[in-house]
Amino acid sequence: MGADEVTCDYIGIEITRLNARLLAAALGSDAYPEIPQNYVEASKAMNSGKIVVMGGITPGQTTDAVAAILAEFLRADLLTIATSIDGVYSSDPNCDPTAVKYDKISPEKLINIVMAIEMKAGSKSPVDPVAAKIIERCKLDALVMDARDPALLGKVLDGEASRKSPVSCGTWITTRK
Repeated sequence: MGADEVTCDYIGIEITRLNARLLAAALGSDAYPEIPQNYVEASKAMNSGKIVVMGGITPGQTTDAVAAILAEFLRADLLTIATSIDGVYSSDPNCDPTAVKYDKISPEKLINIVMAIEMKAGSKSPVDPVAAKIIERCKLDALVMDARDPALLGKVLDGEASRKSPVSCGTWITTRK
């Protein structure tokens, strides 16, 4: 409809916040009742012992970047990015049948992959470039996994799927060998 990228970003932010409200409603009493609007609010909400669900915050960033920045702010051990593909590939597997899926890559390799993808609203990057840089700068372990298989998240949380596990659950981004 001719909207500029910032307008599209603000629309996207509102949609992610609506999706966050839907997820919080689905989680019921296990979820924190409000959707935090910033990292300080999210940090305070974490003290409730409830599941905190967030949406977008800043134009030009996806919820991947929001999650990575929050993980850094909270000094998290692991960032899990649930997306519409089953990991990080050498190129878009929906467009390139020769794309290679990585089981494990370094943050630097992730940055090289995502920086080669056009950055605009609706981008098909496996991880936001800002999130990739945050992962690199704070040496945060991350997992890019398929959100279409929610059982995988349970395996990750239970420790059944890990960097050393034979369970294929996505792509691990780590500086560890």
